[in-house]
Amino acid sequence: MKIAIACEDMDLESLVPMTFRESAYLMILDTETNEVTDIYKKRDEENMWFAERTLAHDCEAIICGPMEKEPFEKLALAGVTRYNGTGRKLWKAYEKMQRYQLDWIADYIGGPGAFGHSHSGECEHHHEEEE
Repeated sequence: MKIAIACEDMDLESLVPMTFRESAYLMILDTETNEVTDIYKKRDEENMWFAERTLAHDCEAIICGPMEKEPFEKLALAGVTRYNGTGRKLWKAYEKMQRYQLDWIADYIGGPGAFGHSHSGECEHHHEEEE
């Protein structure tokens, strides 16, 4: 399996940026060999190039920060799982993903949310509390 990891530098100690848009590089990692197979440098402001490279390598997942609408929809529609590794070192984020300890990016920045509404402010809906 291959995954993509958005990062600030080409270094394996690099951090995953606060947002996908802020990513300067994209690494493609082969999870069977734990080797980086490709590294791409930013080409466009919204990082659609990174989304396209992720799909071209048939990656099953991407570790990045929250995304803008266009790259989010391109990846989501293709079935690529999006994990939020914001602020973590690349390898730490990868290890957490393997242990199912990274949050899933369920929607794009400013989007309606996974259930059709956003929780960025006051929520008018009533949710059951867990006991």
